[in-house]
Amino acid sequence: MDTQRLAAAVLDPLAVPADRLYRVSPELYRGLVEHGLIDPRRVALVDGLLVVEPARGNVAEADPMYRMPLALYDEIARIGLLGPDDKTELLDGLLVTKMTKGDPHRVATHLTRDALAAVVPRGWFVSKEDPVALPTGPSGYASMPEPDLSVIRGTIRDYVRRKPGPDDLALVVEVAESSLREDRAKFARYAREAVPVAWLVNLNDRIVEVYTNPTGPVTPARYQEMATHGPGDRVPVLIDGCAAGQIAVADLLP
Repeated sequence: MDTQRLAAAVLDPLAVPADRLYRVSPELYRGLVEHGLIDPRRVALVDGLLVVEPARGNVAEADPMYRMPLALYDEIARIGLLGPDDKTELLDGLLVTKMTKGDPHRVATHLTRDALAAVVPRGWFVSKEDPVALPTGPSGYASMPEPDLSVIRGTIRDYVRRKPGPDDLALVVEVAESSLREDRAKFARYAREAVPVAWLVNLNDRIVEVYTNPTGPVTPARYQEMATHGPGDRVPVLIDGCAAGQIAVADLLP
């Protein structure tokens, strides 16, 4: 399989930029094979990418990229083949390198977490940069993104043996500076799973974009309403359909 075909693969404008795909090392590939997690007769390593080898006598696959299920991604982390230093997330079944975050992004994330924690009602908690499980997506493949912030039902002890899923989420927040296009595209995954509210803390324009009324599992999945709030405004915080309070946009911006 040539690398030109890989470069042209399946990555539509909604999905993952090709330069963000995580390059799998030969050592990681061997570990996947040795633990019986992939079949080397079916999944090959080509130019650092996991690709599906067509069955003998068949025409080439329309999508050559190997799409990883959630359970396999979880198992890879559990046995230590991928660790925190690898800085990956699973989007549309693909291993993706997380973007480096600058100081304004880091500060805005902390400010937003503190502001949300002050208004989120009992029975919910604010999680920072932790994975959430999205079983399906616009591409038809699962994702396990790590939003900058999530408001999650229950307490952290409820998730000792599982990741929060769509039914556990009231709100996801992405903070964007250089990643505006990608973060907006990412919201289609949340909208398909009917996550009720998504915020984009837009550091370039110094506004907060609030997305509501998700379509659920249709094509194209999207949030049908969007409101913008500037530095002099206050953002309403909706948790499980109820108003939990308001946060000044200025309190979220570095």
